[in-house]
Amino acid sequence: MSYDYDYFNVRRRRSELIDILIGSALVWGVGASWLIYLSPAGFLINSILFLTAFILHEYDHKITAIRNGLYAEFRLQRIWALITFISIFLPFKLIAPGATMIYGYADETTMGKIALWGPLTNIIMAIIIFPFTLIGGLGFLWVAIYFNAFIALFNLIPFSILDGKKIFIWDRSIWALAFTASAALFAASIIHVP
Repeated sequence: MSYDYDYFNVRRRRSELIDILIGSALVWGVGASWLIYLSPAGFLINSILFLTAFILHEYDHKITAIRNGLYAEFRLQRIWALITFISIFLPFKLIAPGATMIYGYADETTMGKIALWGPLTNIIMAIIIFPFTLIGGLGFLWVAIYFNAFIALFNLIPFSILDGKKIFIWDRSIWALAFTASAALFAASIIHVP
C-alpha cells in the first residue's frame, strides 16, 4: 500500500478523524480551564493556538513517519483521555489524550527523527509567537508560549514511551538542545502566566 505524502492530504482512517476530534476537544477543555481569566479575544486566540499546537504536534509525527515509509495514525487512548478530561477540573493539568502510533520497522535514527518533530513543532510555534507578546495588548499570548513549551518539555522527558526517550537514544546532543530550548521557553513563559 502506498501513502500520499502531501502535507495537507494524508490518508486517514475514519476512526482516526474521530480520535483526533475527541482529543482536540479534550485539549481545548484543558486549555479553556486555563484561559477563563482572559478577555474574549485572548480566550479565542489562545484556544485556536492550543488546538493548532496539539494537532500539528501529532500530525508532524505522522508526516515524518509516512515520509520514512512507515504507517502512522493518531489513536485516542481511553485511560489517558479520561485523565486529560479529569485534569480539566483540577489545578494540575495533564494533556495526553492519545498519541500517534507508528507501525513498521524503523531504526533508532528514524524513530528519533519522527519523535523530534512533535516537540520541535511546539518549540517553533513558541518562538514564532514570542515577538507578538511585545506588542501592546497581546501579552495574553504568553499563555500560548507556555502551553507549547510545556508540551515540548513534557514530551522531551527521556522516559518510557515519551518522545524524549527515542530522541535521547538516537542523538543525545540533539535531545539536549531541544530540551534546553523548551526549558528556557517554559521558564520565560511561566513568569508571565498568572
